[in-house]
Amino acid sequence: MKVETKSYLTLLGLALLWDLLFTFPPILIHFGINADIIYRFFSPVCDQLDARSFHIFGYKLAVCSRCASIYYGFTLALAVYPLIRSLKEARLPRLFYLAVPLAAMCVDWGLDYTDLGRNTFVSRSITGGVFGISSAFFVLPAFIGLIREFSRRNDTIDEGMLVKLQEVGQSSQPSAKSERSIKNER
Repeated sequence: MKVETKSYLTLLGLALLWDLLFTFPPILIHFGINADIIYRFFSPVCDQLDARSFHIFGYKLAVCSRCASIYYGFTLALAVYPLIRSLKEARLPRLFYLAVPLAAMCVDWGLDYTDLGRNTFVSRSITGGVFGISSAFFVLPAFIGLIREFSRRNDTIDEGMLVKLQEVGQSSQPSAKSERSIKNER
């Protein structure tokens, strides 16, 4: 399997696992299983306010709607990425495509934070989702490039070690000339 495909599948798998982790607590609670440890795991990165969260079976996800939308958007964009761009394409999109969604999300957050206005459940979800989608188009090529470079360096190191091992193997075998010298000394 090619480095690009392995990198893509790894990142997609990690994103899906992350999404399942924060989505699963309401399902656990619905079946009578305590999910406090998952909520506590996500509490440092999200306010987890009930009114700002998606719910399943009447229980909130482990992250708010903005965070969930970022993560779901990221995973969705990863899933469709190969349909839009080649995995071999290492060039990042123009920064504009990340800056605008980030700015919109910051304005949405800032309005509420500064009491200049109120964001809504829908605005938090949309700005988070758009940012998540756009960020995937930056993270995936960077991740593939990183793994590709790491693989090249690893291959170079492996080839270098093989050459050194061959040199060591050749130098440890006595040459015909040195064998004659040993016999003459006796």
